[in-house]
Parts: sequence; C-alpha cells; structure tokens
Amino acid sequence: MDIFRLLVPLAVVLGVMILIWAGRAMLEGAREGIAEAREEEAAAKAVQTAEIQAKAEARLERFEAASAALTPADRFALNLRAPFTEIWLEIFPHEDDAREFEYFYRLTPPAGQESELRKALEEGWDITDHASALHSLAWLLDSGHRLPYAQVRQAVAAGEDLKGRAREAGVVKKWENQVEGAGGAAFDLARAVDVAAMAHALGYLSEAECWRILRQCRMLAQDLFESWETYGQSFLAGAEFWKSGGLMDGTRNKRYAGSIRWLLEDPQSPWLRDPWPVSPEKQERLKGLN
Repeated sequence: MDIFRLLVPLAVVLGVMILIWAGRAMLEGAREGIAEAREEEAAAKAVQTAEIQAKAEARLERFEAASAALTPADRFALNLRAPFTEIWLEIFPHEDDAREFEYFYRLTPPAGQESELRKALEEGWDITDHASALHSLAWLLDSGHRLPYAQVRQAVAAGEDLKGRAREAGVVKKWENQVEGAGGAAFDLARAVDVAAMAHALGYLSEAECWRILRQCRMLAQDLFESWETYGQSFLAGAEFWKSGGLMDGTRNKRYAGSIRWLLEDPQSPWLRDPWPVSPEKQERLKGLN
C-alpha cells in the first residue's frame, strides 16, 4: 500500500512530464511547419515576382522594338491617335492587367480584334469598304468638326446671336484661351489616324494608302500645334464640341480627359518618349537666333 502511494505521485509526475514533452514536440513541429510554409510562400512569391518581371521586360522589349522599327516622323504620325490607342489598350488582350504599350507603335492591332474594329467603323462611321473609308477620311481631312468650330468661333467673336448653337458657343468660349484658332482640329486628326489604321487592319485600305493619310495628318498637326499639351487640349475641345451635355457624353469626355492626362504625365507615355517635333521652319528661325 505504501509502495502504491509512492508510485501514484511518481506516475502523475511522469505523465505530466510526458505531456509537457509531447506539447513541446508538437509546438516545435508546428513552428517548423509554419517556418516551412513561410519559406514555401516566399519561394512562390519570388517565382511569381520573377515571372512578372520577365513579362514586364518582354513587354518593354516589344515596345522598344516597335518604336525602333519606325522613323521619328512615322512615330509622330501614329502618336496623333494616342488618345484613342490608350483607350483601345483596355480592349486588346493583355496579361496581369498590364497593357501592351507596343500597340502605340503598331499600325494595326493584334489579330483577333477584327470584329471589334468592324463594329466601330460600321456603327460610328458607316464604313464597310474602300469607298466609304475614303469618303469619311476625306471629310476628316478637309473639314471635320473643325470647320463648324471655326464658324461658331467667328460668330462668337462678332457677337452674333447663337441661340440655336448655344452649346457649341459655350464650348468655344470655354477653350478659347487654350486652343485659339486651332479649335478642335486635334480631334479630327486623331480620328483620321485611328480610322485609317482600323480601315487598313480590315483590308479596306492598303498599307500605302494608310501611311499616306497618316503623313497628311502629321503635316496638318505640325502646321497647327507646337506641343503635345496644346494638341491634347485641342483634342478635348473638339470632342466636347462634337458631343456634350448628355450623361453618356459626359462619361466619354471624362474618359478622354483621363487619356490626355495619362499621355501628358505618365513616364510610359509615347508623348513623353517622343516629344513634339520642331518644324523645319522653326528650326530655321532658331538657327537665325544663334
């Protein structure tokens, strides 16, 4: 009986010790498991980061290659449509929410976008073939919305009654200090480049026809503007002159404003990569000052 009384406490002590040891072993195992899980998570994140970096570098290489394949003059011509391209990039296929900036310097979008382009041209411009493409482009190059803009601007300056065109008159007054006589010409030029490129992608225009139109736009732009900033303001003025006042108009024009802001401020913007070129005439004037 005395021996039993001695063994019971000893057994209890041994049991507690075993439980403590087992608890420590389990805790150590849990710690090791957590450490291993953290190591695996860190390794997975490192692999993911490396993959993202590799994809980013590949996109940059494609961007640089597309840029290098063009002359400065042709890059400038394509950059005239950049406000639309920046929006198109949201529609074009892209991975990891990273847009393919190379398409700023591609004449045509990636394969597989034909239905989207066809819909845009048919619904927005009634363009379905070569003849209708040339008809719309001729209107954009010859007059577009900059002709009625100039007419309203002239009427505003003359103090004429513009009750029937109060909305347009308000737009002209709003943008007068920023764009002056250039009006909304940039909106016409950007649309001309965009429409020509889409028409070429769908086979409505040959590549030679498309580049000929783009070079016309380039010359007009250089005659009218001296910086991307004024070009961007003219784009917004033209877009607002075209349509404003309705809910959809406001949403669209707000998106255009965001596009122009990105193009003027973001380091990846083609407008910052390729500054506005100095015209030959201005180069000659600058030479004369030196």
